[in-house]
Amino acid sequence: MSRADLGERWQRVFDDTEATAAEYRDRGWEALALHPGDVNPIADEARLHVLLPGSEFDEVNDLLSGASIESVRVYAAAGETASYRLVVAEDPAAEIAVCVPTFVLDSDSEALEAAAADAGQLTLRLRPLDDRDRVEFAVDDPELFFRDPTE
Repeated sequence: MSRADLGERWQRVFDDTEATAAEYRDRGWEALALHPGDVNPIADEARLHVLLPGSEFDEVNDLLSGASIESVRVYAAAGETASYRLVVAEDPAAEIAVCVPTFVLDSDSEALEAAAADAGQLTLRLRPLDDRDRVEFAVDDPELFFRDPTE
């Protein structure tokens, strides 16, 4: 499912992504707000593939090439047919943050959550359409990603 099919809620997640990146920049950090075209769960590998426009992928790849992601924050919102998460990967020492909006359809959530629980993490793989390269980081506590936002 593409972001165009997700409607207004997905657009609000994009708006939150932009606002979050701006907050980091206001604190003096270098922060990117990403704009995925698609987010695809790979349940048997406990991974989300986040498809980025080529130039945006190049930018995040360059930014994170020397970074050490030490923490990952997850902000949650629920929708009618999907769960939305804003994932922020941080390198506090270098003051770098990458803000990644994601979604998981309700129909895919259970299998992905079970695989992530078994693996002890959920990996986000950022990649361009041509799949020439990738950037990965993990949510080390997958419960953070799957926790109901109303709790």
